[in-house]
Amino acid sequence: MRRRPLLRANREVLCAIETPPDSGIEERLDDVAARLWYLAEEHPHDPDTGQIARLRYSLGQLAEQAHDRRARRLRRAREALDEYRRLLEPV
Repeated sequence: MRRRPLLRANREVLCAIETPPDSGIEERLDDVAARLWYLAEEHPHDPDTGQIARLRYSLGQLAEQAHDRRARRLRRAREALDEYRRLLEPV
């Protein structure tokens, strides 16, 4: 399935949410996780490069605010989005 990297990114973000300590970014992470889930499972069309770029940017911003273990999870989520982006047709 082509959207598997999106599901993997979603799982990494969910794991980041659960990784202590709380830092005040959990609500924003939850929003990103929900968006990833929607794009992977419910969106009628494959997400485009713009949607993926916005999610990557958000994850990068959040990783800068997170502690090491949580930031590592968010970097893995970005890597999964990079993998998905390579599967898309060039624009």
